[in-house]
Amino acid sequence: MVKIGTEIESPQTGERLIFRSTKDSSNGELFQAELISQPVGYTVREHVHPNQEEQFVVLEGEFGIKIGDDEVRVAQVGERLVCPVGVPHSQWNAGDGQMRMLYEHRPALESAEIFFETYFGLSRDGKLQKNGDPNPLQASVLLPVVADFLRPTFPPLWMHGAFFGALAPIARRRGYRARYPEYALPSA
Repeated sequence: MVKIGTEIESPQTGERLIFRSTKDSSNGELFQAELISQPVGYTVREHVHPNQEEQFVVLEGEFGIKIGDDEVRVAQVGERLVCPVGVPHSQWNAGDGQMRMLYEHRPALESAEIFFETYFGLSRDGKLQKNGDPNPLQASVLLPVVADFLRPTFPPLWMHGAFFGALAPIARRRGYRARYPEYALPSA
């Protein structure tokens, strides 16, 4: 169980994450984190949460989001946005200054914690690509482990099994893993 209040940073994307509620702390009901994002031009790639509704509450700055094919918005402080289960979306800091928001996933899944632990650890070690994505070999071992939490929409979802399945054995032989001991988050 991740200790509530744990802070992690992603220097490559200009983000900081503070865990507020986890699977274990909420009996599986709520994953909640505060995200602080600097205006560095990073956009979270389009993805879906196949088993969770996601909600965002803007605390500071301007929050840009694209939900589905049609809705593109810039939300202001105090606004709450909801992204339904399985709907593609992408998000970014839409202002000139720092943006802070609470974001929530219901239900809470342990795979969310695994994703953030590994992704932010890779960023601290400078191992993300320029666009903020893990390289394809890293993605081939991480994304199947967190597929109940997060699935990028590219490559298309129907290709994930074949694409990542073909790369995963190569990735494992080269030392790639879904989790790394050096990135482990503090436990409660």
